[in-house]
Amino acid sequence: MGSTEEKKTNVLLIGSGGVGTIVAYGIDYVGKSRLDIVVRRDYDAVSKKGYDIDSCDYGQISGWKPDNIFASTDAAGEQAKASGLKYDFIVICTKNLPDVLKLEDVVAPVVTEEHTTFVLMQNGFDLARPFFAKYPKNVVVSGVSHIGSHNHNGKVKQTQQDRTYIAYFENPNLGPQIQEQKTKQFISIYSNDKNSCGYYPSAKHNRYMKLVYNSTMNTVCALTGVDTGRLEYSGGLERISIPAMREVVAVAKADGVDLPDDCISHAIHSDDGDWFTPSMAVDVQKGNPIELEVIVGNLLTVARELKVQTPTLDILYELLRVVQFRLKENQGLISLPEKRPIHDKFWS
Repeated sequence: MGSTEEKKTNVLLIGSGGVGTIVAYGIDYVGKSRLDIVVRRDYDAVSKKGYDIDSCDYGQISGWKPDNIFASTDAAGEQAKASGLKYDFIVICTKNLPDVLKLEDVVAPVVTEEHTTFVLMQNGFDLARPFFAKYPKNVVVSGVSHIGSHNHNGKVKQTQQDRTYIAYFENPNLGPQIQEQKTKQFISIYSNDKNSCGYYPSAKHNRYMKLVYNSTMNTVCALTGVDTGRLEYSGGLERISIPAMREVVAVAKADGVDLPDDCISHAIHSDDGDWFTPSMAVDVQKGNPIELEVIVGNLLTVARELKVQTPTLDILYELLRVVQFRLKENQGLISLPEKRPIHDKFWS
C-alpha cells in the first residue's frame, strides 16, 4: 500500500462546480492520483456528506469524497507544507474573472515553482499569460471541456458526456518536450473508459474555435437577454454575431491560426434544435459577474498587438463592461458615493 501511494500523482483541484466535480471524480475514478479539492461555497455540506452525483458517464454515486477537502488554498498549502507534499498538478475549474480575482495569486500557497503543472479547465482565451508572468518555469496545460453538468449544494447532475481536449499553452521559457510530457501525463491520470479526453496539438487553435461562438453569440445573448434561437429569429445573428465571428477569424489568421472554412457555420449550428441560453447570459440572469475579460478582453488585446480591426467586438466589449460594472456593484464588489460627484470635465 505504501509503495503504491508513493507512486501516485499529487493533484489539487480548485473549483468544484458542475464541471469541476465531474473532472475531480474522473481523476479519482482512474485511481492514479492522490486527489485534494478546494471548495468554497459548498464546503460545510460536502466536507460532511460528500457529493451526490447523477452522471450520464459514471451513473449514480452517493457521498463521494476525494482524499481531502479544503475551504481555501491557504488551508491546503498549510497542510502540504506540514507534510512535505508537493502538488504535481493544480487543476483550476473555477470561473475565470481576472477583474474580480487573480487566480495566479490565489494558487500561490500551493505552488512549487518549476515543478507544479497548472491545468486550466476554463473558458476563455490567452489564459496562461498571467501564469507565465508569475511562474515563468512552470508548465501550463489547456483543458477545453464540453460537459453538461450542474452543481446545487453538493448535488451534481451531469447530462452531457465529458469531452475534453487537452493541449499546452506554449511557454517561451520552456522546451516543447517537457510541456508535451506534462500534458500527456495529465491525460494519463484523467482519461478513462467513461469520458473522452485526448491530446490536442494546438491550444491556441482550439481556443480560437471556441471564441467563434463564445465572444459573439454568448456575448450578444448576455447583452440582449435572449437565447440563441431568438438571436437568430430576431436578425441579431446576421447583423451582429456573424460580423463579430468574421473578426475572430481575422484575428486568428493574423495570429498564425487558419480556422476551418466552416467554423462560423459550425458554431451557429451547434445549438440546432435548442432554445439555448449560453453561460454568459445565464450569469447575467443570476446577477453574477461575467467572464468578459477572458472571452473578449484578452482577444482584443491580441487584436491590438497584431493591428487587426475589430469594430463589432469593440462595441460588444464596451457595452458588456457597463453590464459588468452593474453586476459587480450589485454584489458589493464596487462602491459608489451616495451622492454623485460633480466635476468640470468638458465633452465636445
